[in-house]
Amino acid sequence: MSSFIGHSLAAFSTYSLEKQPASSNRKSWLGWLIIIASAPDIDHIIPALHLTYQYQDVRISHSILLSLVLPFCTILLLTLLGSKGRSLIIRSQQVILAGLSHLVLDLLTGVNRLPLLWPLSNEIFKLPFGILPSAGGVNLFNYFLYRNLLIEIGVLAPLVYIAFLINHDKSNTRQQRFRIGGLLLISICFMIWSFSLRR
Repeated sequence: MSSFIGHSLAAFSTYSLEKQPASSNRKSWLGWLIIIASAPDIDHIIPALHLTYQYQDVRISHSILLSLVLPFCTILLLTLLGSKGRSLIIRSQQVILAGLSHLVLDLLTGVNRLPLLWPLSNEIFKLPFGILPSAGGVNLFNYFLYRNLLIEIGVLAPLVYIAFLINHDKSNTRQQRFRIGGLLLISICFMIWSFSLRR
């Protein structure tokens, strides 16, 4: 699986894709997107969502259906609280993308076996390669924890910054293109490093 940092970067990316509706609670909204992007890992706290015995280690919280429960509840609550028009559309897109981003990042590790279609199917999906490292074991003395965090940040942070630049700096200058090209190159180098890891 990806780390909390990786899921937080994905949430920030969905947050920065659109100009935020005028509001005084932008930090709270970003925090909520981070919670949604990280929510499928709740199966570490609630073992009942980790059906090891019935379905050979199926993590049902990592299905498309369950990863969208919290986003759809959020959209319903926003509607009941009077959100409408462009504000509702933007925030609906953001919560849905944040919810699905968790599955995408976990798939991109090339390690996780996800029941994306549960409960319609118990079929497990896993990529045969990985461009993100799996999160290392949580231990302050675990070298692999720090190495994998470095690689994950090296892959994702430049991509998040590219998305931010494209959406918030429309200057399309030579310097801007050079900056984006450099960031993309950094991300690709870390992807190659991650791809070379044993899985």
